[in-house]
Amino acid sequence: MIPAPGGLNRQIAFVLSDMRSGSTLLDQLLGAHPEVMSLGELHWLPAYVTQDRSIYDPDHELVCTCGRAVSECEFWSQVARRLGRPLASLHLRPSFTRGHKRFLERFPGAFRHQFLQRVLAGTKMVDDTLALVDCLFAVSGRRYLVDSSKSTFRYRAVYHARPAQTCGLILTRDYRAVVHSKMKRGHSLESAARGWRSKMREIAVLTDDLPREHVHRLSYEDLCQNPSSELTRLCGFLGLTFAPVMLERPTIGTHHIGGSPSKFDQSRTTIALDTAYQNAFTAPELNRLAGLVGDMAGRWGY
Repeated sequence: MIPAPGGLNRQIAFVLSDMRSGSTLLDQLLGAHPEVMSLGELHWLPAYVTQDRSIYDPDHELVCTCGRAVSECEFWSQVARRLGRPLASLHLRPSFTRGHKRFLERFPGAFRHQFLQRVLAGTKMVDDTLALVDCLFAVSGRRYLVDSSKSTFRYRAVYHARPAQTCGLILTRDYRAVVHSKMKRGHSLESAARGWRSKMREIAVLTDDLPREHVHRLSYEDLCQNPSSELTRLCGFLGLTFAPVMLERPTIGTHHIGGSPSKFDQSRTTIALDTAYQNAFTAPELNRLAGLVGDMAGRWGY
């Protein structure tokens, strides 16, 4: 990685993936490293503070993984005091529309890069994210922060403001596994498959033109089957030394928000590959899936 201005070498890593792809697992494993602070899906912070399920309505309670409401958590309270304003006032989500996304997909990388730099720089989302990040670095005392919000536009916005301090971690998972997991949560096969295709196209469009030292790719399957090797490779990209403690998912002493409810399950400390999808689809359904995801499957190695 390129060192940050001033020689601080502080980095914020954004996990980029579709939902149900293992982002919470990756976030937790990285967060086990003594130099890393795992934040979870940071862009939902205002919803956690206000307990507003009209903004974000997961299956689990809107509480920090320390077990307390964010408004009562000492860590987040310290962040708010340092910030000097209510955490609920932060604007942390991009306002890009489907029209913006389709517009960007039509143009070559150099044009997209200039357009994004012009449109995203200096927005309230960027200013608030950077102000929060600075407070998180100060309060946590860690050199690395991990945000698994999975927003590629938010990553690009922060990248354009502080490229030397920002990197993207692209996490892929077999589209059949993602669709199966989404269907268990009420999605149709069609919407789940189209969602995977759309998200993975977005990631490709918004990262293909970036320098390789700012983007690292890994797969859920490789991470689960060869965790030591994949985490060592990831640590090398980040400029960290691999720590064996990363091979277990921490369940205490963290301040993680958003993500999968599995983070609250204290019995799930090991890394295990979920292969339940392999016998879940009929041959016609598999053909339908392949048609829906199209060339994006091959683009990401599936």
